[in-house]
Amino acid sequence: MVTELMHRWQAEIATGVRHMQEAGEIDPGLDPDRAAAALLAGIQGGVLIQMSTGETDHLEAALDMGIAHLRASRLAPS
Repeated sequence: MVTELMHRWQAEIATGVRHMQEAGEIDPGLDPDRAAAALLAGIQGGVLIQMSTGETDHLEAALDMGIAHLRASRLAPS
């Protein structure tokens, strides 16, 4: 059940990445599945730390860095 949920969540994130590529918001050469895997790993790790410490700093940092990477990909040469 958890594995299925993670696969579905990653697929939804990858769909969002593909949508941003089609809109010209991020590099069309970026691998959507790999980007989605990295974002999901950051979210899950951040949530686990939040559950352990009660602090959201790690989750926020993972999301900020993941989103910054996507945005920077648009500016990077292909």
